Amino acid sequence: MRGKARRSAQMVVAAILIIGLMIMSVLVTVYETHSLFLRTRSPVVREVVGAITADFKRALASMLAVATRAYFNYSEFRDLTDRFSSYGMSMNNRHNFTVARQVAKTYLEYWRQSITKAYGEYGVQVSYEILQLDLSKELGRQRTVYNLMKGYWYLPTSGSYAYAKLRLNITAMGFYNWESDVLVGLTVTVYRNPISVTGQNVTIMINVRQDGSLDYSTNPPSIVGTPYGRLITKGWIRIYYPQMDASGRFTGKWLQATIRDITYAGMGNYSVTFEPSLPVLTDLQGNQYVPIMVVVSDERGIIVEASTYYYISFAVQRNTPDALIYYDSSGNKKTLTRPSDISNEVYTLEMSSNLSLFWLGQKLSVDPALKLPPFPYIPIKQIRVNVTLDGTTATLKERPIQYENWTSVVWYGVPVDYPVGLSDPQMDFVKGDKYNTKLVFQVKFPTTNIRKQYVTLWWYDDLDTEPAVYQTQIQFIQDSTHKDVWHPLYDVEFVDMEHQQSRGYVNYYGVAAFVLRDPSTDYAFGPYNLHGFGIYGGKLQHYRPYGTWQVYYQYMRYSWIKAPIRIFAVLNTEYVGSVYGDCGTSPCSNSYYSTLAIVQIVNGTRYIPVITYIYWKNTRSDYGYWLCTEMGSGYANYFAYTAAGYQYKQNQTFVYTYNQVSSAVVLISRDPGILLTHWNNGGTARAVILNQAAVNLLQSIGGTYASFSSTATNPQGLPQGSIEADFWPYNTYRSVSAGTLLRYWTVVFSYSASGSGFLNLGSNIPNVWQNAYIYASMFQEKWAPSIVRP
Repeated sequence: MRGKARRSAQMVVAAILIIGLMIMSVLVTVYETHSLFLRTRSPVVREVVGAITADFKRALASMLAVATRAYFNYSEFRDLTDRFSSYGMSMNNRHNFTVARQVAKTYLEYWRQSITKAYGEYGVQVSYEILQLDLSKELGRQRTVYNLMKGYWYLPTSGSYAYAKLRLNITAMGFYNWESDVLVGLTVTVYRNPISVTGQNVTIMINVRQDGSLDYSTNPPSIVGTPYGRLITKGWIRIYYPQMDASGRFTGKWLQATIRDITYAGMGNYSVTFEPSLPVLTDLQGNQYVPIMVVVSDERGIIVEASTYYYISFAVQRNTPDALIYYDSSGNKKTLTRPSDISNEVYTLEMSSNLSLFWLGQKLSVDPALKLPPFPYIPIKQIRVNVTLDGTTATLKERPIQYENWTSVVWYGVPVDYPVGLSDPQMDFVKGDKYNTKLVFQVKFPTTNIRKQYVTLWWYDDLDTEPAVYQTQIQFIQDSTHKDVWHPLYDVEFVDMEHQQSRGYVNYYGVAAFVLRDPSTDYAFGPYNLHGFGIYGGKLQHYRPYGTWQVYYQYMRYSWIKAPIRIFAVLNTEYVGSVYGDCGTSPCSNSYYSTLAIVQIVNGTRYIPVITYIYWKNTRSDYGYWLCTEMGSGYANYFAYTAAGYQYKQNQTFVYTYNQVSSAVVLISRDPGILLTHWNNGGTARAVILNQAAVNLLQSIGGTYASFSSTATNPQGLPQGSIEADFWPYNTYRSVSAGTLLRYWTVVFSYSASGSGFLNLGSNIPNVWQNAYIYASMFQEKWAPSIVRP
């Protein structure tokens, strides 16, 4: 039995071996058959996969070329960019990378469908996935490619990139789940320190890298670009330099340099010699550079714009005196020392694209040793500002910035700049012939021991950057009963042709003025009248500017972003009207004077600047001529003004009570100077501060008749208590000549008897005017801040 079992087991083993050999034979046959299949068909698979991948890379590069060329100079490359107009590409959207990205995605979908159709017999299924790519190794800063394509420009190392993962199935050949990362890119590094600078030319070194290899050891993958050695033969380079005037000051305009030599030094490095020669500047870190822009394109049309610098810095110097001289009504000399807290000294400065800086429309002096290079050729939306608060770089932080569009016109033979709205942030920040963008920011001097604050203007490199949204306390409200700008200290109601009836006050019949109102109760303190001439039936200021205020408070194409720093109201009219109804709601005449007025409601301040231009078309004679008036609506108990120094001592101060004004009916006092003010027993106060030009006009036109006046009651017999600057008072008959041109500014200043930034005068109510006087100098031409080296 044991032998029989042994033989039986041997037969089973033998059978298993035979079966195994047969299976192996079948497997070998199948393997050989499959290998034959792959050998005969893989060349086709490889060809299809290679062709589609290469074509996808070309499509991706083409879209990046369209986006970057449109961003750099749409007009120059219109033959290319206009081909994609049906997808949304346009001159108007040239600086909108979101639109360019959508154009690319639309085109790639068209490409995908075309590939599927072209390779239909192979059963091709193609798609792509948008992933992220780390650029920190390539750019030297933390940046990422996402959402298909990105551009990071305007810095010494800049680049343009597109990245996606291609996925592919070839169902007819049993080929599935193939994928490949596809990257196109161009990186430019401009070495900031020039190789040489002679009297005729400059030589710089740049490095150019194209595409590159992916490092999958990081998440997301990272890239190191491949040196690009075909710039001279296949690509191109341009260099732009800033124009300088005869004094060596940069004008804000960019010109294309003449390239004299390009030499390839290997590993993507090129030395470039160009003309003209440029000054070598030094930044805050002590690094030297020549201010240029370098633009590079490869053979695919992908463009990168790099700059040798990434910020512009200067300092703002406060020039206001901290010890102020005045004379009391008896002519005794007094010294008024400002408190250490001067937190209301806030300058709202403008920097135009021609690199000039302004305060209240006055061009500020700039230290000749300070060389301010222009901004690179960039969209406005990229620009930001940092300003110090305590005079040290420790507080050099980002602060609100506003972009405004100003125009230059010849107004009755005089060049005038005035705003025509907030800018379109997608437009270029460049020097224009008719329109110029102004960058508006605030510089604060909270204490008297701070004389200098530092300012750095800089720009984002990300082409997807949007204008910043900053918190603000001002807003514009317009409805059936409002045409107001709300401010924490006051509401400013603009009355004009389209909003004639002031709430709870009077109908102005189309005369343009603005009414200050209590923000809590809506109580009207009365209007600020821009200008006035003549009397009507014993009523004062018959002919006043008539027209419509244009209010600018939001950005073009970004209507949800409101003006963070100031809201403008601009009046430009040739008409005069009457608040007394004798002309109805129509203008009285267009043969008296024309008015151009710019009113600013400024966030975080106590002042309302009013920049005014008046031109007399014809000679006119009448009783009374007013530079400006601020009505009181009966709230004031005290009135004061400082003398100009023609009939009294300069800044001799005269204080009156309402009883004195009421006794005189219209109080008239000669020689008005820079300060007119009124306040009540509770310490609530308002002033009108005149610049020196306004004071000089009062004297040159009115002479000895120039007056400060206050009218006790309004035409209805109710208390008024105005403060008025007169060329001549209502009871004097004189003439103003045709061709008389007035240019001046006034500032409506709200203040109080005590509080932050003020002297404590709560127990000395008759001297509350001093809290306006301690800030009056900041609105005078000679005490304007200056721009100096940081």
